[in-house]
Amino acid sequence: MPKLRLINPRNPLNGLVQGDVARRLTFGRKAIFMPLGLMVAAGTVPRSWQVEIVDECVQGVLVAKDVDLVGITAMTCQAPRAYEIADAYRGLGVPVILGGIHPSCLPEEALPHATAVAVGEAEGTLPRMLGDFAAGRLSGLYRAEAGTEIAVPRRDLLNPRDYFVNNAVQISRGCPMRCKFCTTAAMYGGRYSVRPIEAIIQEIRDLGARRVVFADDNVVGDFRWAKEFLKELAKLGVQWTGQATLNIARDDEMLALLKASGCAGLILGLESPNPESLREGHKTVCPAEDYLPLIRKLQAAGIGTWGSFLMGFDADTVESLHAAVRFARQADLDISTYPILTPYPGTPLFDEYDAAGRILTRDWAKYTAGTVVFQPKRMTPRELANCQIAAFREFYSWGSMWDRLTLRPFQKWAWIINISINQGFRYYYRRQKKRMPDFQEAHLWATEATKQ
Repeated sequence: MPKLRLINPRNPLNGLVQGDVARRLTFGRKAIFMPLGLMVAAGTVPRSWQVEIVDECVQGVLVAKDVDLVGITAMTCQAPRAYEIADAYRGLGVPVILGGIHPSCLPEEALPHATAVAVGEAEGTLPRMLGDFAAGRLSGLYRAEAGTEIAVPRRDLLNPRDYFVNNAVQISRGCPMRCKFCTTAAMYGGRYSVRPIEAIIQEIRDLGARRVVFADDNVVGDFRWAKEFLKELAKLGVQWTGQATLNIARDDEMLALLKASGCAGLILGLESPNPESLREGHKTVCPAEDYLPLIRKLQAAGIGTWGSFLMGFDADTVESLHAAVRFARQADLDISTYPILTPYPGTPLFDEYDAAGRILTRDWAKYTAGTVVFQPKRMTPRELANCQIAAFREFYSWGSMWDRLTLRPFQKWAWIINISINQGFRYYYRRQKKRMPDFQEAHLWATEATKQ
């Protein structure tokens, strides 16, 4: 029986979770998220194969000639490590498949490190690749075939106790929006597909969890389908969270179904309260002036709100980014994140910045949304990086938590996350002080001009 090893390279966004403070915040887990994509890929492998998953976010990767074929996935920040592992296996004579978002967007870059590259979903590529391997002709690029159904993940191949989030379920794939900065559009080309409702319900039953996370870019990309799904989901009595566009709050029937189905909270890609920044990012689904009333509708329905704001559009300044944090506090968001705008390969944003000579580095390991990898227009890279730190520091301050969370019904999960991030920053500043005695955390919202 041939043996396939699927590898998830180390990821600075996920694990290994190191240090006493970090382990306490994740309740002793080794990593944040299970690699759902690899588990789904494993679900496409015929039973005539022996398959295993090695997650470098949890354990080391032992490169040895003890398998017949290796498959490696990679987001952009994982690409350098993925290539390193791939080259090591090929040096031993073991064939290697590379797949995932980054190889799908830059297949010509990935191919020199692999025997073959999967472009697109595993369901539409991996079975053909395994067949060609058995026939001795595995080579080149394999592009996903349209219309393939999302596979059921092989959860039995990993230990859920290693992960903080071990209850993720995928119900759809892709997003109908065409945001200029998003890799989802680059990966799926605006396609949006859903799984059969009965298959999702059965997977949730088999999971046996009281709470699930829907690992989708947009759980309501198809309103009609979503309403039918939510009606069936309500029968299970589980609580769930997922990502959606804010315009769902315009539909009162949808709001009622969300609540009845157990929706505890939604991740909302707000990006910016600045209309100019939204136009720049092609984020046109909901105008900025509608943000606050629609957020209030979600909150009135008892649905938690988690806003995500991108920092670094050409329209952004230090003051406008500070205004975004003030808006997040005014909106009483339970949680808010502030990733730095990142021009990922394969997106229109990358092509635009590359043509203008604004890409500062092609070290893909730095493409984490925590490092400035391009030249901002109205601030320096240092100012933009400082704005991200200042945003998290202000939003998760004790005063902000008190203002946002105490006047609403108690949400245990919101308090846990807020306090965890607050303590994480306190730990960060203590470490910085020890390493650099002259380190100053004040004036993070100041511009370079005011610091001089």
